[in-house]
This record gives sequence, C-alpha cells and structure tokens, in this order.
Amino acid sequence: MACLLSFLLLVESGTNEAAATASYFPSPFNRTLFPPDFIFGAGSSAYQIEGAAHLDGKGPNNWDTFTENHPGQMQRSDYNKELLMSSAFHDVHGLRITSTVDSTLTSGVVAADFYHRYKEDIQLMKQIGLENFRFSISWSRVLPTGRINGGVNQQGVQFYNNLIDELLSNGIVPFVTIFHWDVPQALEDEYGGFLSSRVVKDYEEYADFLFKTFGDRVKNWCTINEPTTFTLIGYDLGINAPGRCSDYTGNCTAGDSATEPYIVAHNLLLAHAAGAKVYKEKYQFNTQSNQKATSRALDFSLGWFLHPITYGVGDPITLPFNEAIKDSIRIRYIHSHLLHILKAIKEGANVKAYYSWTFLDDFEWARGYTNMALHTLI
Repeated sequence: MACLLSFLLLVESGTNEAAATASYFPSPFNRTLFPPDFIFGAGSSAYQIEGAAHLDGKGPNNWDTFTENHPGQMQRSDYNKELLMSSAFHDVHGLRITSTVDSTLTSGVVAADFYHRYKEDIQLMKQIGLENFRFSISWSRVLPTGRINGGVNQQGVQFYNNLIDELLSNGIVPFVTIFHWDVPQALEDEYGGFLSSRVVKDYEEYADFLFKTFGDRVKNWCTINEPTTFTLIGYDLGINAPGRCSDYTGNCTAGDSATEPYIVAHNLLLAHAAGAKVYKEKYQFNTQSNQKATSRALDFSLGWFLHPITYGVGDPITLPFNEAIKDSIRIRYIHSHLLHILKAIKEGANVKAYYSWTFLDDFEWARGYTNMALHTLI
C-alpha cells in the first residue's frame, strides 16, 4: 500500500518465476499456502470511484475544479472510447453518455458510480474472497467547506456509515485513508490548500471528526496517501491537481516548481503528525490489541519511509498497491507477485498483507479511465 512515500515491489518473471514455482510452491496455488493471518485486500480512493461529485450536499474539491478547467489534460485512452459507447456505462445518474457528451470521461463526476452501487460492488468483493478494502473519505463530502464550523454534510456522513456497515456485515474489514489528494476547494480558494500552514489545523480537525464518527468500527487508518506523488505531480510538474508549476517545467498558469513542492511536503508532514497526535491522545486506548492496531497504522502511514532510513529493516511489511494490465497478462502479473511474496515469507520475511490496485476500474487521475482493476466497468 502507498502512504506517505510509497514504493512498488518489482519482481522478475519468466524463468525466475518458473524456478521459484518449482522450488517453493506446490500445486494448486491457493489461499491455504499463506499464513492464516495474511490479508488479501484491494484499494480505491473517493474521487476515483465514487462519482456523485455534485450530489447530496458534497462540496467541490480541487479535482472537481481541475478537471473542469483542464479537460484536455486528461488522457483519452482506447478504454475511454470503449466506455463511451458501452451500454453498461450509459445510464448513470440519469445521464445519457453519447459520442458528443464525453466530458464525463475526463473527470470523476461519474467514475465507477460507487456512491450508488457500493452494495453490489461489495458483493463482488465477497465473491472473490476479499478480506480487506481500503477506501478514502472525501473531505468535501463530509465537510463541504473543509471545516466543522462550515457545517457537516449528514448525507455524506450517512453514506460512509452505510458503506462501513455493509463491508463489516459481509466480513470485509474497512481500511480508511483520511486524505487521498482531494482538497476541499473552499480551502484552496481561501489560502491555497497545502501551500499554507493553515491547512494543518483544518486537517487535524477533519481527522478528529473522522476518528470520532467512524472509529467505533474502523480500526485501521492511513493519514495521507502518497504525499510524494501528490507533491511532485501536482506542484512540480503540474500534471495533477492543482496543476501548478514553473513555466520551464510545464504548461501551467501559476506555480513555482523550485519552492512550492517543499512547502507542500512540509505541510503534509505536519498534517500527518497532527492527525497521528490527535488519534494517540484522544482515541488510542491502552489495550494490547489497540496498541498493535496503532502501531500498524503508524508503520503504514509513516514508518515505511522513515524506519528503513533510521533503523534499517525488520518491521512487518504491508505490500503496496500494484497496478496491473488486462486479462492474461494481469493474471500473470499478480500471480508472480504472490509467488514471490510467499517465497519471501518462507525465507523469513514478515509480510502481513497484499493490496491490489484497484478493485474497480477507476478514474486514474490525469491518465483518465484505465482497465487495470480486478473488476471492469464494461
């Protein structure tokens, strides 16, 4: 999984995979070969799968604004064209998607329509034996202005309550990401979002609200998803929202690639620290199970980056999201990763979980819609 600084495990395939298979793995290759407590999961993020971008009281965020103002920056792949003409993707939110109405495919306005279809999607998770589902909460869906004093959107809160309850009732453990790149537009307009240290207090308040509202059922939290990517792609190269960079870097209307990435990275780290602090002080109860859960969360969100640099190796590993490509190649890709994970476990590596990115085909940011998920939209 990918929080704070993510890394992607790359493995060799081909002859190496065949050798590994012969040496380590009996046939058939299945769940029983892994430790009983090993977790198989998949991930997502709010903007990429939910849709319902302007419904039920949700406030706009930086990605709503960015995709509306810069539709030409979103890639239109062949898969986008297939979606455009697919009957399965036509009648969403009462919109008829035709060849002349393709703005839907350059934004997350509809996405995978998870907001309306989460129950049937959870049944798909259950069918394949998914044990853990990581999703993010849309900051502006629960707090449209980004702040408690701006009002809580109870419809948004109810959606996440329903989602968490539905996952648990189907035996799937929820893993919540607090921030996955979607900054409330109100905070962007007021002070520039993560360009200002003012965001730290607002993020802390938001995280506190989530812990208080959902913490009775959610025990696994990620503070900030891939801050390096958020920082560099959004404020150095200007490819992702908010699309800021220097003239010499890209075709941006504002920004400074020499300074802004460092400012944003600093504020992201402060926000992470603030969120972790409020959880520890207000919600961490002194029981062994809660201590272990807190330790896992901190390892997940910060430890992958800092611990190897500071202490070397030794902590349990939760493998990052893996991006795959379609059909037989995708099967070989995931199979190869799992083979080598099992090999590592047998050799003593403390690997605890594997998450595939993504469960549903999603709006993959500036890359547009992609078909690398476990379940396709068409």
